[in-house]
Amino acid sequence: MAGRAPLTGVLTAEALNRPAVTVKISNTPDAHPQRGLGDADLVFVEPITGGTTRLAAIFHSRLPAQAGPVRSLRPMDAALIGPTHGIIADTMADRWVLDYVDRAADLDDLGTLRVPAGTYRLDDTRRAPNHVFARPAKLLQLSDRKTAPAPYFSYAAAPGRSTAQRSGKQVSSVTVGYGGSATATWTYNRASGRWVRAESWSPHLIENGGQVAADNVVVLTAERDTGFARAKPTMTILDVFDSAGTLTVFTGDKVVAGRWRKGAVNEPFQFTTTDGKPLLLTPGSTWIECALTTMPVRTR
Repeated sequence: MAGRAPLTGVLTAEALNRPAVTVKISNTPDAHPQRGLGDADLVFVEPITGGTTRLAAIFHSRLPAQAGPVRSLRPMDAALIGPTHGIIADTMADRWVLDYVDRAADLDDLGTLRVPAGTYRLDDTRRAPNHVFARPAKLLQLSDRKTAPAPYFSYAAAPGRSTAQRSGKQVSSVTVGYGGSATATWTYNRASGRWVRAESWSPHLIENGGQVAADNVVVLTAERDTGFARAKPTMTILDVFDSAGTLTVFTGDKVVAGRWRKGAVNEPFQFTTTDGKPLLLTPGSTWIECALTTMPVRTR
């Protein structure tokens, strides 16, 4: 990873000696088009309740002027974002969720009620609650975090040397059945060599930025976490720390099956092939679709 961006594996001459900034982003139809997503290094898609997902977009290589619409924290953010040891932007959460994330995750939570007025932008062209936008540069100025993140995933030296390209099977699309409007389909675009995302009702668009695209798409499946006594029955929480499960990785026009393992909340995921070898992504942006094991995943 020497000379490479830690969250993308892309060669860079820039020092990138700043912490990562994660923004929790609404993903309901009335939140689209979202702002700033095209600059994210990593994006986790989290099912939060029946037929609804929320995004945790991690920015490090590039910082958009604004990102959002911003929404609240969820318990699994601790395990997904804790390994960055950076900053997280959100519109707060229930007290028990805030207390849990503050206690468990090595993060500087700069939610809307913890920063000076004007840190976030309220956009009066958007309807509440999808009118709040984070400004990553302002959050960096407010935080005492100064350290760049460690690499989150392992990357091949070049696209053709990724695990999927070297040992995967050809594929053209994958659909993750979250249910309702949140069900997502990624389709391989041969012209760009990237994967483009759509939801059941529309292509997934970025404000002034075209359709969401990624170099790697990871579909990570996990069991439901029932260990949070104060969580409502309707709240979906995945068991993603001190745990393991299966995944599929889509890179170029190939897919490869593998396994994931994660230790403590602030430790990164480890991806391996089904026979235990390191699973290497291609350098570039990565979207991680987190799904319950009961949700259908279809490829063609």
